[in-house]
Amino acid sequence: MKTDKEYPATHSMATAWYCVDEDGNVGVFDIEDNGPVPVGEYRENDVDEVLWDDFSYDDETGFRMLNLTDEQIKPLLTKPIGTMGSWEKTSDGWFNVDWWDVIIKIDMSKVEILKHHVAKKWERPPICISKKQGLFYVNFHSDKEIVDALEKNDVIIAKYYPPIYSYEDDINENFAGNDRFPFYIYHQDYSVASEPAIKIINPEFPLKAEQLPDEIREKAKVLPLKFKDTERIQLAEYVPVSDIWSSQYVYKDRIWWKLGASNGGSIFYNENTNAIIGEKEMNEYIENGEAEEWDYDKHHDFVEKDD
Repeated sequence: MKTDKEYPATHSMATAWYCVDEDGNVGVFDIEDNGPVPVGEYRENDVDEVLWDDFSYDDETGFRMLNLTDEQIKPLLTKPIGTMGSWEKTSDGWFNVDWWDVIIKIDMSKVEILKHHVAKKWERPPICISKKQGLFYVNFHSDKEIVDALEKNDVIIAKYYPPIYSYEDDINENFAGNDRFPFYIYHQDYSVASEPAIKIINPEFPLKAEQLPDEIREKAKVLPLKFKDTERIQLAEYVPVSDIWSSQYVYKDRIWWKLGASNGGSIFYNENTNAIIGEKEMNEYIENGEAEEWDYDKHHDFVEKDD
């Protein structure tokens, strides 16, 4: 069996959060363990799941659908698959890692064969990327009978590797390959979580809000900016956030987290009130003795009161 297939790099609580800019373009934030994470607006997932799970929807054809234009589909087909690895018999049945996530192009005159064999598939059902092109995203890694039936009936014309989101813990490392995703991506670095998220993808044909499923579009927050013009975004400046991991300051009986501002410098953010104090203002409070950095010996019993 081949072992060179790419897999997404993840941390235990990596979270992908999606929103829309003022031009209606979709952006996805890859937020790692240390936050800051938008309050109540996320689930524990990753960039790949946002594309295939969140942005797809049930259709009367019996498949889940993904609403992409031909221009957005084209980058998905830039990595054709030659030969697949062999199937291995395990105690749980047949397994082939190369069929874990695959885009297949099928003969649409035989689509009923595909539909028949996946009718009872509950784990990652096929997602139709394009009826016109006969493109489906599938996960058949433990479905040898389905693959055998499709190959026996010459249903599959071609196979492609889907985009697999990957990153390095160092924000300055290369993010090549992620440009196959059809939306803007901002990455929140694990090692310096107090800094803003940095844009790593500028799609040529970005996904639009109107292409999202209704329930996703209705709850997606609109940020008052343009992704194409914005390289760094501190989410705390736009939406309530939590799970922050940075320096703390005490001012007026509240804890203020020090975070990197979108446009440089710092801001100080309070989770209870979602209020922000600018760097210059907080420095004045510190100089006047009204504010100070949190210290264990002095503040370990300090409990901020909820409003």
